[in-house]
Amino acid sequence: MMTNKIERKEEEIMRGYRLLAVIVILAGLQTVACTQKAEILSELKPAKVERVPGTDLSRLTLTPKAVERLDIKTAAVREERVGARKRLVAGEVIVKPAAANDSSKLWVRVPLSPGDIRSVAAGQPAQVASLGDATGGTTARAVNSPNGAKDALHYAVDQPDGFTLGQRVRVQLALSGAGMHRVVPTSSVLYDAKGKTWVYTNPEPQVFVRHAITVDHIDGDRVVLSDGPAPGTTVVTVGAAELLGTEYGRK
Repeated sequence: MMTNKIERKEEEIMRGYRLLAVIVILAGLQTVACTQKAEILSELKPAKVERVPGTDLSRLTLTPKAVERLDIKTAAVREERVGARKRLVAGEVIVKPAAANDSSKLWVRVPLSPGDIRSVAAGQPAQVASLGDATGGTTARAVNSPNGAKDALHYAVDQPDGFTLGQRVRVQLALSGAGMHRVVPTSSVLYDAKGKTWVYTNPEPQVFVRHAITVDHIDGDRVVLSDGPAPGTTVVTVGAAELLGTEYGRK
């Protein structure tokens, strides 16, 4: 009898161990399932999009895997010296207006739109040459346009030899914008549906915020800005288009 009781007791203990083992296994499986579910949800939601208060912009926070998958690359906004740019336009030799207080006899009239006139460096001389002249031509002084004309610039030719009234000439103008400017790589610039220009800044790891820029001109593989993020700001150079799609897709 005593032996049977001991055997039954041992069987009960073994059943308890087996039950405990099953519970531990089930708990482990549930933990693994929860972990896998969290990873799947993370993959399904690679970015968190939050509105920046007081603006129409959003703050994008990506998961590390999303950043890796997009292969995002960045660079800093640089401040560089930009040299004076030139522009070739057509002009016409005219007689100096009688009311003009100037010692020259011939002027050159250069018709331009108001926008083009604003892009020319005010008061800077121009180089004037005949259409067939392969040399640099002659220097002409910038003078005030007669009667306050808004559709053309005028230049006085102090050495008129070789020029005749009504002659069509080639004029090289100096454009404004020389000096220190902020520049970014061309690959960082985005255009939205309305034609506005943007870059994505990277203020902290995995966080990206769109920033408006104003393009002065494009010079090779760099874009010269007249307005934009401060020098040293980190901007996205690879993956910016995907960030824009994510931001607009989540609005």
